[in-house]
Amino acid sequence: MELGTKKAFEKSNYNPVALKSYKITKKLIKYSVYIALLYFAYEGFMAWQ
Repeated sequence: MELGTKKAFEKSNYNPVALKSYKITKKLIKYSVYIALLYFAYEGFMAWQ
């Protein structure tokens, strides 16, 4: 799936700013999922008695 997206971006005439914002948005979503997972794991651990 990753390669298909990359090839589609290379073939098309996308604005470099659009490509950069796409990559930044993708990273933000990925890391926000990691942070949410860590937060809920921490909350669950602290509530565990």
